[in-house]
Amino acid sequence: MELPARIEQKIEYEPNSACWIWTGACTRDGYPEVMWQGGTRRAHRLIFEMLRSPIPPGLTLDHLCRVRCCVNPHHLEPTTIGVNGNRGFGQGALNGRKTHCPQGHPYDITYSGQRGCRRCMKESNRVAVVRYYYRHRAPRS
Repeated sequence: MELPARIEQKIEYEPNSACWIWTGACTRDGYPEVMWQGGTRRAHRLIFEMLRSPIPPGLTLDHLCRVRCCVNPHHLEPTTIGVNGNRGFGQGALNGRKTHCPQGHPYDITYSGQRGCRRCMKESNRVAVVRYYYRHRAPRS
């Protein structure tokens, strides 16, 4: 299937990256938008469905090229929201890829929903006990 001329004219083909850059309207987040059949649609989703296949229910499209305004259907992959988020460069994704604490110990425990390493937690608790002891001990006479 070919793209309608009205959509085709809003695509600029980038030869170096093979991205299809959307030159039409975009959301504040940088995702392409187009008016289609009486409503607003995300252009990359519409083009993917026209040229490749329907997007399975419960899945979202991940821009493998990391260019939000790219509408090349071969740069898009249907994934779950969790997988899409973990592939990104947001703070949650970056932290999720970390395997060791800042001191170089492997993350090996979870407490209060946070990952941690036993060595640093043990040292932190030891320091807290010592501080408590010296704050609350009876004064010497």
